[in-house]
Amino acid sequence: MQFTRDIFATSYQNVLKPLLFTQDAERVHNNFTRFGKFLGEFGPTRSLTSVLLAYRNPVLIKIIDGVTYPNPIGLSAGFDYNGQLTQILPAVGFGFTTVGTVTLEPYEGNVPPRLDRFPRSKALLVNKGFKSLGAHAVIKKLTGLEFSIPVGISIGSTNKHFSTLKAQIEDITTTFRLFERSKVKHSYYELNISCPNTSIGQPFTDPKNLSRLLRAVVRLRIKKPVYLKMPIDLQKKHILELLDAADRSSISGVIFGNLTKDKENPAVDPQDRILWKERTGNLSGKPTWERSNALIKLTKKHYGKRFTIIGTGGVFSGEDAKEKLRLGADLVQLITGMVYQGPQLIGEINSYLAEN
Repeated sequence: MQFTRDIFATSYQNVLKPLLFTQDAERVHNNFTRFGKFLGEFGPTRSLTSVLLAYRNPVLIKIIDGVTYPNPIGLSAGFDYNGQLTQILPAVGFGFTTVGTVTLEPYEGNVPPRLDRFPRSKALLVNKGFKSLGAHAVIKKLTGLEFSIPVGISIGSTNKHFSTLKAQIEDITTTFRLFERSKVKHSYYELNISCPNTSIGQPFTDPKNLSRLLRAVVRLRIKKPVYLKMPIDLQKKHILELLDAADRSSISGVIFGNLTKDKENPAVDPQDRILWKERTGNLSGKPTWERSNALIKLTKKHYGKRFTIIGTGGVFSGEDAKEKLRLGADLVQLITGMVYQGPQLIGEINSYLAEN
């Protein structure tokens, strides 16, 4: 209900967030993940969470690539990277969620600090580097669970040195094969080629390398939709070359996009730019807003309905989500907006979309 969401929003902004923002960001994230997992294990706690936060309306239902979404607002990959929150996120109000990014081999994550906040820029500084328990462990966690909203699996390359591009492609396709053979009831995949925080770089932002990877993925004959998570800092010509490579494959769609690593980004507060140059990691949130929107528009202009487009980056309100949909996105994802505004944001956005 709107009244309870308003109370929750006021409490979060004036009491909880000021307290949480004095503490280490990754520790807060881990604690919230554990708490969310606990809430999701029991029917009464799920029901209470839903009453407090969620908004549901049949006008929000979307059927895309054969998958039914109760609403178009999803949780981006990078928050629930080991699949602990699938049971509570529907009660928060999400219409879908992505687990991961999952890698074939486990990776502890980059050297801490791996997460920080830039409040002046409404951004998070992210340096996780595909932190993952590994595909086998994540599959074990998810097997046997029922999902009341579509759950996707984001897959990327293990963060380690590969002797050849062929070996790296095999690492990725092996993870796909493991999930395809599993009994996990997921609805779609994301193929993450654009994480800027790994030691292996971004080899698949080279159009020729991407074509090789996509041919290998297509040979797996995956029936579920596969969405390509794209970088946002490349030039227009380069992005169009990547989209051409995707167009020549059976990839269902694209996601715009990932973190920004542009340290001259005008959306970053000048004081934060100074801090950023002294720290490792790249930014989510409002600094990705303009570029994400431009690339959604570009893709829609050049490819029409060829790709399902998922827009992510800088969504802090219902108006923000509506703008991404207006520009051509079919679905919208977020993380940072929820961290800054509170978990009631999801219900607020869906309420806005239903009424506008």
